[in-house]
Amino acid sequence: MARREPRPARAFRRQAPAKAQYPVALIVCEGEKTEPEYLKALRKACDLNPANVKIVSADGNDPMSIVLEAIETYHSNSNEFDKVFCVFDRDGHVNYQQALDRVANSPLGRRGILAAITSVPCFEIWVLLHYQYSSAPVTASGGRSACDNVVAAIHRHLPEYEKAFGDAFEKLAPMLDTAITHADWLAVHNRDTGSDNPATKVHELVKYLRSLKRD
Repeated sequence: MARREPRPARAFRRQAPAKAQYPVALIVCEGEKTEPEYLKALRKACDLNPANVKIVSADGNDPMSIVLEAIETYHSNSNEFDKVFCVFDRDGHVNYQQALDRVANSPLGRRGILAAITSVPCFEIWVLLHYQYSSAPVTASGGRSACDNVVAAIHRHLPEYEKAFGDAFEKLAPMLDTAITHADWLAVHNRDTGSDNPATKVHELVKYLRSLKRD
């Protein structure tokens, strides 16, 4: 029997998933569960290749940590991403505005590659918009934070919802178009009034992901 030649070491290396023929995006989240799990489920529902849409949780949960990690990841991956999204909340973070300024003034931001996907007071305002439209400001009250009050409003529709709710997308998917409509209305209201409480840009990311395979 002929002796088989040993295979070169590189032949045993795990092959990276092949990218599809549409833009490549990076999404950096602050949440440990709800946001990344929601977006991963959305990616699957849109039949998007994980090699084209990379979703990661940042090491830090404050807005500046997310922005800096997104920029670093972009450059450390040979600038392979067409779009980079930083998903974070205001939610009492002292460096929220600093993070927005960093996105807007960075070279990547000025080139339209880096974008902030923000929610005020928190991601849960996007969840609430699946069930109802509201432009009423959300504040802390009764010993509860503003975000706690948004979650309380969600409980009227989805009693089992809590932050770090892993099945959020599956529960909310039937109302996704309604949420987008409500978020569009809220964006118009905020533009006309100069308000940003409440506010969300999550619908912009959802619409972008939905559009990828149609471009």
